[in-house]
Amino acid sequence: MKKEGKGLLIQNLTVYSFGHGVVDFFCAFILFSIIRTTPLSYNYIFNIIASYSIIGFGLQAVVGMLCDKLRAPKAFGIAGLLFSLSAVSFMKISPIFAIVLLGIGNAVYHIGGATICLNITPKKATAPGIFVSPGAMGLFLGVLVGKTGLMPLSYSIALVILSIILIFITKTPKIDYQRKVIQKLKIFWLILTLILLSVVIRSFIGFMVVFPWKSKLILGIIFTLGVVFGKIFGGILADKFGLMKIGVSSLLISAFLLAFGANNPVIGVIGIFLFNMTMPITLIATSNMLQGRPGLAFGLTVVALIVGALPYYAEITLPNNPFHLVTIFVSATALYVGLHFYNKYNKSNNSNQNGTKR
Repeated sequence: MKKEGKGLLIQNLTVYSFGHGVVDFFCAFILFSIIRTTPLSYNYIFNIIASYSIIGFGLQAVVGMLCDKLRAPKAFGIAGLLFSLSAVSFMKISPIFAIVLLGIGNAVYHIGGATICLNITPKKATAPGIFVSPGAMGLFLGVLVGKTGLMPLSYSIALVILSIILIFITKTPKIDYQRKVIQKLKIFWLILTLILLSVVIRSFIGFMVVFPWKSKLILGIIFTLGVVFGKIFGGILADKFGLMKIGVSSLLISAFLLAFGANNPVIGVIGIFLFNMTMPITLIATSNMLQGRPGLAFGLTVVALIVGALPYYAEITLPNNPFHLVTIFVSATALYVGLHFYNKYNKSNNSNQNGTKR
């Protein structure tokens, strides 16, 4: 932090985290405004939401590779907001095209912002955890005002413009693009596969667990805050106590709470808080494996999220309780084994580097 200046790094983290909340809010607001003002069947609405999610999430690995190649995360952040903003012009002319623009904008912004925030606390989970956290609240509020029409469109546009201005005037910190050659060792690919598999399963179960009480406004806000603070504290605590201890223990405890206590608001909120603590952990582990490729690393974890969500969008229903418990245990096992080898892999690399220096 000393090299860049602590103030500059905090400024970037604040600006891009705020922008993350704004872009998710704006996209959800426009999406549900289109749904509210256009007479559509339930199936058509469901397909619209699924299409937006698949575009917004599925593109991020490709966008990430492009951002890493061009080395222009600030431009990607601004471009993502502009893509999203341009959707307003097509809301009535071509709602489908507007949704495509929203999805592209969402993907492009996330990659730009994540690339910068992954380098604010290098190889640590704190800044990435803070960056990803406002998205859930932005999404919740965007859906709420989009469905109800409580906020004028001009206000949401003003938020996006404000975010663009803030990014434009904020100096970009140094980004580490010094790449390690991707190892051909089986253990490298095993680690990456296990970590991403844990993300897939976590996403899958996140869509399958039902919280019947969260449709009430106050409880919905509290639930969303559980998600937000889970991501924040997951990163902070992982840096203090270790990725393995926080990631695996939080998943295992959440397994029992979500499997048998999702109907209770208090237990459900605690469970979702612990469940979301693993997000910055899997993100930073993937980023550290793919050093110098922050955009690709973030993009792969997001693609893993949408892969896990596909059964939900295919409207597959599964049994509750024991199934949820076992599935989260599988995710925790994949994470444990992945991080076990991840720690060994890092120790081996550090020993080799120290030996080379001597």
